[in-house]
Amino acid sequence: MFIFELAFHLGMPVYKILQDMPAKELQQWAVFLEARPIGWREDNRTAMMLNAAGVKQSGPEIFPTLRALKDSEAKRSDEEVMQSTLRKSVFGALLEKASSK
Repeated sequence: MFIFELAFHLGMPVYKILQDMPAKELQQWAVFLEARPIGWREDNRTAMMLNAAGVKQSGPEIFPTLRALKDSEAKRSDEEVMQSTLRKSVFGALLEKASSK
């Protein structure tokens, strides 16, 4: 039901999104909202208030949106490390050379 959630938050009807939005942009929205779920800011504020009130659980333990955000950040940092390592390798240098031609 991703398309309905997106339509609600963009303030547009679903048919208008399907009619006017390119498929590539719709896919990018899906990736973005997987990494930054709708409502994560509100959940983060609530988690901070709960922690201030003495709740011992962390935000990602309580809220699925914060768990998804944390997982996305970990995945992104893993990908950045892999890309950096690849660039420093002999194979990475060959790929860089081949792509610049």
